[in-house]
Amino acid sequence: MGWAHRSFGVVTDRRGNARAIRTGVILALRGCYWMMSKRSPVGNDSRCAGKGRAGAGAGPGTFAVFLISVILLGGCQAANEGLTQAGPTIEFTTVPAAGAGNPEKLSSIRGRVIAAQPGQQIVLYARGGTTWWVQPFANQPFTKIQADATWGNSTHPGAQYAALLVGPAFRPPLTTEVLPTEGVFATAITQGELPFWRKWWFALACVIGGVLTVFGFYRLRLYQLTQKMNLRFEERLGERMRVAQELHDTLLQGVISASMQLHVAVEQLPADSPAHPALGRILQLMGQVIEEGRNTLRGLRSSGDGADDMEHTFLRIREEVGMDDRTAFRVVVEGSPLPLKGFVSDEVHSIGREAVVNALRHSGGSSIEVGLEYAANQMRVLIRDNGCGIDPKVLRAGRDGHFGLSGMRERAEKMGAKFRVLSGASAGTEIELAIPGHIAFESPSSNGRWAWLSKLYRQDTGERARKTGNVRRK
Repeated sequence: MGWAHRSFGVVTDRRGNARAIRTGVILALRGCYWMMSKRSPVGNDSRCAGKGRAGAGAGPGTFAVFLISVILLGGCQAANEGLTQAGPTIEFTTVPAAGAGNPEKLSSIRGRVIAAQPGQQIVLYARGGTTWWVQPFANQPFTKIQADATWGNSTHPGAQYAALLVGPAFRPPLTTEVLPTEGVFATAITQGELPFWRKWWFALACVIGGVLTVFGFYRLRLYQLTQKMNLRFEERLGERMRVAQELHDTLLQGVISASMQLHVAVEQLPADSPAHPALGRILQLMGQVIEEGRNTLRGLRSSGDGADDMEHTFLRIREEVGMDDRTAFRVVVEGSPLPLKGFVSDEVHSIGREAVVNALRHSGGSSIEVGLEYAANQMRVLIRDNGCGIDPKVLRAGRDGHFGLSGMRERAEKMGAKFRVLSGASAGTEIELAIPGHIAFESPSSNGRWAWLSKLYRQDTGERARKTGNVRRK
């Protein structure tokens, strides 16, 4: 246990210090006596008078040294008498845990005695309730003191433990309410060591362990949900790819084939045929249907771009939807791009593309801006226009036969993101998509890991932005 409990008295090194001080004081007194003897008058009167004057000059200092030496000698003598009167002392070096009511359990108890006399022994007691019981057994009440002044034995559990230094004629009571004092030279009492579950650090360790356990379960649950969401989005992505492929191979190819045959038929008609203008309009309409079908299929398929190339994915929407040059379109990036998860990149592209297409078709504005904000805890996508806004009724209930806003909101909710639409008649429309960092990014705390990649990426993007003038960073 490494700690000690002392009953009373002083230690032996204090005795040694007192003896050393006393020896020093005696030597000082002898020095003073020698100085006084050298200063004492000897011989004729004139010499006596001269020496007397000299001795008178040195007398006060010699007397002060003599007075201090006497005081120190008296203090050392008093300390020595106190040491002699204090008697022996007992110390505990190993104390068992506190407990009671288990007569079959034995624990080690150890200590040492200072200034014990030959023939003296230790009697141990353990307290259970209000009664002291002799230890370790009724027929073995004595513990011998070793040559190095240490002692050791076994004891049954108790709330307190006592060690008595007694002589060879002492007869200890087996049980007692009060420890005996007659025939006892020294007594030491100590509390039993608390069991570990009653110590202060055990409660603290339990609290910390509980917090770590809850945090561990939270992280495990978060990991399971993330894996489940990844699997679900991968299944959805696979289904979308399958549907897009089938639509491309059946419906779109059939429409393209019909358009080609109709184009051949129109070319065979005479130039002055009255059906020529109507068939020309039908060909133009079919061309628009084919182009929109291709754009729709392109939206169903995965974006196929790197997660850190999202702004250029949005820039390509201009080419995909055939946006004219009269509408200003730009992408603004704030923060260092972080690697997105594959399904998040695809969903962000789908939602953003739908928002841009809606703004182009219905807002009537002259400017459309896409904002990408990267932060450690979330990613935000903002699509703004300066058009006529959205009717409040359409915001609440949607437009019949159209699923743009409702589809974007459903995608965001399934992804675990927040979707918000702000619109005013003179302020245009702003669509905000906020995705938590643990859902959006490959690793929420991977800033340092991807810093070099982001640096190269920013340099490359800056070169392209200077060439195109469409990407602006903050």
